[in-house]
Amino acid sequence: MNFEVTPLKAPLGAIVRGWQPDEPLSVTDKENISQALRKHIVLVFRGNPQPRDEALIAFAQEFGNLVKGSEWFQDQDPKPEILRVNNIYDADGIPQGTGGAEKLGWHADYSYVPRVGKESFLNAVELPANPPRTSFCNQYRALETLPDKTVEKLRKLRAFHSITKYISGDESPMDDKPEKPGSAVTREARAGFLAKRERNRELGIAKPDIPQAEHPLIMKHPETGREILYISPQIIKAIIGLPREESDTLIKELTDHSLREENIYHHDWQVGDTVMFDTLGSLHARESWNPAERRVMRQLSTML
Repeated sequence: MNFEVTPLKAPLGAIVRGWQPDEPLSVTDKENISQALRKHIVLVFRGNPQPRDEALIAFAQEFGNLVKGSEWFQDQDPKPEILRVNNIYDADGIPQGTGGAEKLGWHADYSYVPRVGKESFLNAVELPANPPRTSFCNQYRALETLPDKTVEKLRKLRAFHSITKYISGDESPMDDKPEKPGSAVTREARAGFLAKRERNRELGIAKPDIPQAEHPLIMKHPETGREILYISPQIIKAIIGLPREESDTLIKELTDHSLREENIYHHDWQVGDTVMFDTLGSLHARESWNPAERRVMRQLSTML
C-alpha cells in the first residue's frame, strides 16, 4: 500500500492516508506503520473505506495477539476481540456494549491486566452532532522530562492497578478509595456491567472475572527498548510499599507532570477514523456528550 503519513501540528500524532482495510498488510506495510507509530505515538487512519469487523481484527492482529476484552465486560459478542464502546441499549434495557456518555478519565487500556495493552485501535462508526474529543498524552516524554533523582526513585517502585471494586462491587484490599469523577469506568458502564452480568447469570453463561495486576512505574517497550512512565491515573490504586498519603501524593505529582498541555494531542473525530495508538507509551481520556445522541465505536488492543 502507498501510505502517506502527515505529522499533525500537535505535540504528537499523524494522519495516515492510503490504508485499504480489505487488503492484507505486506511486511513493508507493517514496518512502515510500526515506524510511524514509534515516531508519532498516535496514528489517525482517515479517508479509507470503513473496515468490516473481520478486516479490523485482521489489521490489529498484525501487531500482536489481541485482548478478548469484551468477555471481561460480560458482552455476548461473536468477536470478543472487539470491545463495543457505545451508549446503545436493547429492548430489555441491556447495554449492547460498554461505555456511556460520561467523561472518561485518563488511563492506559488494560493496565489492570497482567499482560497490559501494547497497541490500541479505536474506530468511529457513528458519532453525535458534536463528537467528544479523545485526548492523548506522551508518556515517553513524561519520563524523559522528570528529574534524574525522581526517575531513580521510581525504578524501585511498583503499583497496583484495578477496576474490580468500582465496576463489579467486589472488594479488594488495595482498592478502598472512593472513585473520582471522570473515572476510567463510568457510572453508566458499571450499571451496564451489572445488568449484563445478571442477564448472563440467568442464562447460565459464565464469563471470566476482571483481573487485577501490579506493574512497575517505569516500563520498557518490548520492541523499541524505550522507557515509559507507566501510571494509568484513573486505574492505579496504590504504589506498593508506600504509606497511603505518600502513595497518593506521588501518583498526583506524576499525573500532573504528565498532563501538561504541551504533552497532549486532542483528537476531533470524524466517522470512519481509525486511531491506532501506542497504549504502553501514552495515556488517553474522553470528553462527555449528550446522552440522547448515539456514539458507536469499536476498540481493540494487542497484549504486551
